[in-house]
Amino acid sequence: MLEYTVQSEMLNLFATPLYRGSLGRSFSDAELQCFRNQLQQAHTAIANQASSNKRVLELPALQGLRNELQQHLSNYFQQVFNTSNDVQLKITQSWLSLTRKEESHHEHTHPNSVASGVLYINVGETDGINFYRNEDNIWHELLRKEENYYNAYRYFVQTQAGDVLIFPSNIRHGVGRQQQEIERVSLAFNSFFEGELGKDEFSNQLRIELK
Repeated sequence: MLEYTVQSEMLNLFATPLYRGSLGRSFSDAELQCFRNQLQQAHTAIANQASSNKRVLELPALQGLRNELQQHLSNYFQQVFNTSNDVQLKITQSWLSLTRKEESHHEHTHPNSVASGVLYINVGETDGINFYRNEDNIWHELLRKEENYYNAYRYFVQTQAGDVLIFPSNIRHGVGRQQQEIERVSLAFNSFFEGELGKDEFSNQLRIELK
């Protein structure tokens, strides 16, 4: 009997972008004090704490940080959308999260946002974030013998202080139960289009100006 060698390859279509950058510097004393001040007024957010202020990047002490994060967001936008439209992604709301031992951050998405980002301020040695596949439309259930790119339901991305992650806002994500005796602090932000979408001659032009 003749034996045939099957030659094949797998091609990945329509990738989900996950941008990873770094602040590239330490946090200033003024920034750290601002974080502490904002978290003194934190409120319970399901399984951890969140700042009551949902626009922390508009505080005077964080203007430099906002500019740096906006640059990372612009890099993400350029690489992912690569458009000829006169449009950009602009940071909208921003807030701080505090997670102590035995606390976690529930799985969630960010409505009314195009891309969301997280800046890590204080994290543990093996800390990170989980991203989850949308399985709402999967009609079958198979036991996974070994997880791979195509069947994994979760991806864990390890992070350290100063890391910046940016990803589509509709991707479910969350943080597992904190096991270490640390106060895990991160700063999250949302974004939306500002400028021109579409084209006038195609009858789909839209101009957006954010306040």
